Amino acid sequence: MLYSSTQTHTGRISSIDIARFFGITLVFFGHLVEQVMYLESDAAAAQYKWIYSFHMPLFFLLAGFVAKQGKSEGRFMPFLKKRWTGRLVPYFFFSVVVLALSFFIPGWFPTLELPEPSAYVDGILSTLMGFPSFNIPLWFLASLVGLEILHFFLARLWASTKALVAGIVVFYVGGYYLNHEIFFFGEGLNFWMLNLVPLGYAFYLTGILLKRLDWMRIPASRPVLASLAAACMIGVWLTYDLNQGPFRMLDASVFLAGAPGHIFWFPLTALLGIALVLLCARLVPQTRFLQQMGEITLIIYGLHGLFYHFINPPLAAWIGSVTLNDGWVIFLLVGLFSVASVLLAGSLAVFLQRTVPFLVGDKGITGGTVEPQYRY
Repeated sequence: MLYSSTQTHTGRISSIDIARFFGITLVFFGHLVEQVMYLESDAAAAQYKWIYSFHMPLFFLLAGFVAKQGKSEGRFMPFLKKRWTGRLVPYFFFSVVVLALSFFIPGWFPTLELPEPSAYVDGILSTLMGFPSFNIPLWFLASLVGLEILHFFLARLWASTKALVAGIVVFYVGGYYLNHEIFFFGEGLNFWMLNLVPLGYAFYLTGILLKRLDWMRIPASRPVLASLAAACMIGVWLTYDLNQGPFRMLDASVFLAGAPGHIFWFPLTALLGIALVLLCARLVPQTRFLQQMGEITLIIYGLHGLFYHFINPPLAAWIGSVTLNDGWVIFLLVGLFSVASVLLAGSLAVFLQRTVPFLVGDKGITGGTVEPQYRY
């Protein structure tokens, strides 16, 4: 029997929503295992490097997959309004939520010396400048705004597949060397994460290419999909540690730091990992639950800051008290807690979606860079 991604009654491709859900679960896993790694666990460090080799490029690619193809979307001011309501309002809302909680709950804020009053001033200024110090995972949303503005002006260039492929290469190489030469994050030059836009745009354009090729709807049998997924899994395992840098801050590909590592091994592993997630999203049952979790990934992403800053450090300390050396036990515990955290965040996201959709971006991007049948 042949399987292809189904299209829902709203026109959404179910497997893309499911891939989003898998992606946000990887984000939860990566940030929790990061905290275990800080306890000097080599086993956690290996898992961190594996996840980080592809999980953020996946999000840029998925954003491109649902982007309008071959043309911009009309007037610039209505476009900016959609970015405000769909990107920046949730960016500021979730930042304020974590900021408010930091007055009452001790948390891990690596760029701020809380609870010093001056640190709150620094954090607010940093958030306004595009680095969300009170909800660091939101950096992706900040970068995505600049990327989508760039795409607004360049979308017409990608009418042909040849031009699209050329754009992918040019933006990847340009973005790689830009960040290789200048450590924007370390020098405090990360204004709205614009330095990451060229690198992110290369994966964004790759998503547009996959959409143009209708890759998610190519019929394939379940054994074929499973075999391809297994091959991609093996490919990631064989290549992720071949990437030996140059890195910054940590011995892994950290997109935020503009340090993906080796110019060849990074995109190879990233594309293998992305293909793995997309294949798994096609392979699993296309249940309404998984689709709904994918639809509200943006809200779950905003809520992830609560776990990143308040819950993960003590949770990692407990995991570390169980073991720091047994990789399988760490994987099992981090995986279980990550899934539980995602499901809890998903429940809160549904509540926010129903009660304050205007604050969490649920009514934001429709009919814009994202096609009308998608919300990202």
